[in-house]
Amino acid sequence: MMLGLFVLLLWTGSVTCEAVTEPIECVRRYYLRSAEDEKAIAAGMAFLETQRARLPETLANAYQAALTILKARYAFWPQTKMRYLREGLPVLDSLVAAHPDHMEIRCLRLLSIYYLPFFFGRKEMAREDMRRLTQQLLAGEASLPDTYRRMMVEFLLANAPLDQVERMRLQTLYRELRRSEARLP
Repeated sequence: MMLGLFVLLLWTGSVTCEAVTEPIECVRRYYLRSAEDEKAIAAGMAFLETQRARLPETLANAYQAALTILKARYAFWPQTKMRYLREGLPVLDSLVAAHPDHMEIRCLRLLSIYYLPFFFGRKEMAREDMRRLTQQLLAGEASLPDTYRRMMVEFLLANAPLDQVERMRLQTLYRELRRSEARLP
């Protein structure tokens, strides 16, 4: 479903929050792990509930919605899948509408809608999210956690309808991000 998330999972491994000082970083880890491990969804939701007071409200709501949408991936019955989508997608839509320049929320929505079947009518919305993310990343204005920046550049290079200049600039940014990661201890 989410190749970029899977690649990042190889890097982050299992969810452990003992060394993480910021609760939002732990929530991010649960979300990324949930793309490949259904059990991480329940653990992430439980962590969100216990730490909600220590989290920015918009991000707590966005991650709760994104985790709910991920439940649809693992649900067996189509009605159950639809229920999770109907529960989570409107929350992400309203958060993006209220905070159009909040790139982390936009990333969560993009990753939640990109792989949906055509009959959901979300392709144009996904293109708009990709366009805004591309603009913000190339302008150096995308306020994203480090763990998401490279993942989203990879995702955009693989999936976004980019012109030649945007593609070259994103490839340059990708190489810079890889070099900076190589220098980390």
